[in-house]
Amino acid sequence: MAIRIIQVGLGVRGVQWAKVIKHHPDTEIVAYVRPRVELAKKQVAEWGESTPCFATLEEALLSVNADAVVLVTPPEVHFEEVKLAISHGCHIICEKPLSENLEESIEMVRLADNAGLQLMAGMNFRYLSVTQMYRKMILDRTLGVPGYGHFTYIRNRNGNRSDLNKYPLTMKQPMLLEQSVHHLDLMRYCYGEDVINVTADTWRPSWSTYDDDCCVSSLLHFRSGFRVNYLGTWTSGCNRLQYEWRTDFSEGTLRQCHQFDQLYSSKMDFELSMTGTNFKYDPGIEPWTPVELPECEAFIDDTFGLINEFSDAVNERRPLVTSGKDHLKTLGLTLACVEASLTGKRIEMYDFYKRSGIPSRWID
Repeated sequence: MAIRIIQVGLGVRGVQWAKVIKHHPDTEIVAYVRPRVELAKKQVAEWGESTPCFATLEEALLSVNADAVVLVTPPEVHFEEVKLAISHGCHIICEKPLSENLEESIEMVRLADNAGLQLMAGMNFRYLSVTQMYRKMILDRTLGVPGYGHFTYIRNRNGNRSDLNKYPLTMKQPMLLEQSVHHLDLMRYCYGEDVINVTADTWRPSWSTYDDDCCVSSLLHFRSGFRVNYLGTWTSGCNRLQYEWRTDFSEGTLRQCHQFDQLYSSKMDFELSMTGTNFKYDPGIEPWTPVELPECEAFIDDTFGLINEFSDAVNERRPLVTSGKDHLKTLGLTLACVEASLTGKRIEMYDFYKRSGIPSRWID
């Protein structure tokens, strides 16, 4: 039987979620929730649906039979929504971050765990085809062992656009908590290991549309010893998106040049380092070879991947991977970057997790 879902939120991302849930064979939407309920009813009518709409999650939970709740809402309301869903015995998919407050996030995970319910964090970029291939090539050691990497995301994201959510304009650390959280999660996921310590700095250019810091630079030290430099911003001096995630391995290099695709690899030519000029440029050096990827519609196919994982976990076919517990490590790393910026110190992640109250069994 299909998982009956109440979807909370019908903004930009909510419309994408609704499209996926409605077309997934294992799920169906039994109610929508939006404070501006008349607007929700109008949206649903335009889609040719008769699905009931409610102004609050509590109304919906009392009015329909549901197995799960999908929260596509601002992070400051997640805590109360998650508690309410759990009190009604519902599994949960919650858009990232679970909360801007790590203590609240830990409590959400604890409540779901105690109730035997699945709590998934909406880290959909894990299921982009380029991410799946990046991860596979790393874990298969296609190019050897990683030595270092750099991840650059430079974007001029004007928060006043009509097709963007407005809450990041006034939230604390909008870049880290709304965008970099994805990038830090991708690195943890694709490298298949955790960060042991981090240094970071955050700041706000004077012309930014955001009230708080929207730039972050960090150095991540992973468990097996390699490092990654990360630079991310939502405020730029031009409107060209620069996305590059490059990892250098013992036998070659892997490079993603677009947020949703464009993956290239090169095999190291060890003899070439001993011949020709000292400073080498194209042509005559190792070529970048495109890595073939399955087609993938961003924000749709990757969300299907989340629903597939969630459905398997709810139906006890396999454990949840993109879980609330796993998300605590990503969120903790994100908030450790904030602490590193404020204190100017290198943050040891195991100590940070422990003093933040994350149980050892969830992080070991």
